[in-house]
Amino acid sequence: MIKIKGLTAEDLNGFMDVGTEFHGELRFRNTFRIDGKLKGRIVSENTLIVGESGEVDAEIECGVVSIRGTVSGRIQGRERIELLAGSKVQATLVSPRLVIEEGAFFQGDCEMTPTAAAGAGRGTLMAVPGGGRS
Repeated sequence: MIKIKGLTAEDLNGFMDVGTEFHGELRFRNTFRIDGKLKGRIVSENTLIVGESGEVDAEIECGVVSIRGTVSGRIQGRERIELLAGSKVQATLVSPRLVIEEGAFFQGDCEMTPTAAAGAGRGTLMAVPGGGRS
């Protein structure tokens, strides 16, 4: 059984493996993982995972965006964006919460937006030394 940081294979709605290339707009429910190459647009209310070998050049609008691979473009995480150790991100980030693990590379702009629950609340930036893995 596949286990991805608390997720099982049953939690995945879709998976794009190494060697797969996609150009266009991707929409999905639940959780989708990309280990291949994607160029275009990604839209979902739920979780996008970009694996170690994933290469994405896109406008991304998802609930949670968790990145361990390479991403460029614009990323909007309605709940949070996670730049995990080993990730390479050159993008504009827009989210109420941003987690950057030690060993992640980020170049670009970041806009912290208030969460819906907090109303006029503040965004949260969290740098995690040592990766903060559980």
